[in-house]
Amino acid sequence: MAHPREATAAQIDRPERGSRGRPAIPGLRERILEVAGRVFASQPFDRVHIDDVATAAGVAKGTVYRYFPSKEALYLAALFHGIDELQGRLLDVAAAQPDPVARLRALVAEMLQFFWGRDVFFLLLHRSDVRHDQRNMQQWLRRRERFAQLISKALEEGIARGTIRQVDPYLATEALLGMLRGVHRYRAAHDTLGDAARAVTDLFLHGVAAGTQEATERRRRCAQSRP
Repeated sequence: MAHPREATAAQIDRPERGSRGRPAIPGLRERILEVAGRVFASQPFDRVHIDDVATAAGVAKGTVYRYFPSKEALYLAALFHGIDELQGRLLDVAAAQPDPVARLRALVAEMLQFFWGRDVFFLLLHRSDVRHDQRNMQQWLRRRERFAQLISKALEEGIARGTIRQVDPYLATEALLGMLRGVHRYRAAHDTLGDAARAVTDLFLHGVAAGTQEATERRRRCAQSRP
């Protein structure tokens, strides 16, 4: 499979501007990105043409090039656009939950909700096309690290408060992210978002051993009763 050639950050984040003095159409860039995500997820990268995206978006090919100078820049913009949206939503969730355990539950629910109706973006996120290029991989890793830090920070705060037992926050974070990928990929058609979120958080926080949840709840109540 062909891989996207290296697209610079400036190309990916190219601002909207009109061509030959024409004003940019509000929302058009986002519409092209949404359509491009579906097109790229439906077939290998090297089989996608800008004409395909333009036709699906209902615009001329030249209009696509007004916003994205190359197919590679369009692909990466579609990918990073979704990641940045998820990051913003997770930041809002984290800010609204001072309790670290409640914050973990809320972050899990938000991530699952984001991907639940976005199978296309999930496919884009887990394809290998972009990660084979060193600079693009660095951009991806920087974005991934931002929301991974939200999880590890909640874990560290929970450990400090005594509501989460002593674990390696980095390994625990990666374990939780792996659980989220697995649930999204292998969930049954009848599974609901709420059931999936509860299953992930309960399994992550309490494990599979009988009685573990009750012991954790006792530790939590003891920690809350401390002066």
